[in-house]
Amino acid sequence: MNPITLIIICILFLLGLTYLLLRIVFLKSLNNALQQEDYQAVQRLLNKSQAKRLLSDYLRDLYKARVYYLSKDETALISHLREMMKKSYEKADEEQYLALYYHTFLAQGNYDEALELLERIYQCENDKMIRYCDWTRDILLYQRNDLCDEIITALDNKDYYGFPLGTCAYLIAIQKKRLGAYEEAILWFDAAKDVLQPHDLYYDDIVKEITALQEMGCQLPQKKPRKKRT
Repeated sequence: MNPITLIIICILFLLGLTYLLLRIVFLKSLNNALQQEDYQAVQRLLNKSQAKRLLSDYLRDLYKARVYYLSKDETALISHLREMMKKSYEKADEEQYLALYYHTFLAQGNYDEALELLERIYQCENDKMIRYCDWTRDILLYQRNDLCDEIITALDNKDYYGFPLGTCAYLIAIQKKRLGAYEEAILWFDAAKDVLQPHDLYYDDIVKEITALQEMGCQLPQKKPRKKRT
């Protein structure tokens, strides 16, 4: 290989490594400030020219939304999300923040804001995402209890994974409980709990629902311990 070419490759590698390290350090500073609830520090970091060089426009907007949410500044959060909806992000990024705050608003009972985000979700043209978001609205807001079979069919077809899967199991459980099928409800709540992470939306509500049903006498089956891999 030509020595000059090798030198250029090494320089580019070092520049890339330096950029990556600077980005990691900057993100660590942001996350530490968030954990310490120092929201002014987060805003100062995001306003630095360094933030624009190291973070994408989407990631900076996501951190700003997180600050408004954690600081309970609902007016600023809604205004910021409306500004985000005017921008163009990568499809996966757009779906991520829309789904996150749509479900956040629904879970908190901020239905007008949730429905506003749902209108934007329809523009994503992701049929599976739209369908489970519609189910969430119909069950949590409109109190429908006739969607169990439809959702179970989607789960049998393996249409959903991760958070959407856990949410669907939660929605089935809610309907079963409303219909008085408590033994089935606790199984679906437990299935949702197994899928969702402790920091996910609905998780705390699911734990409370399971506890309440157990106090009513409903029992969960004993789960077999997982075999250790050899």
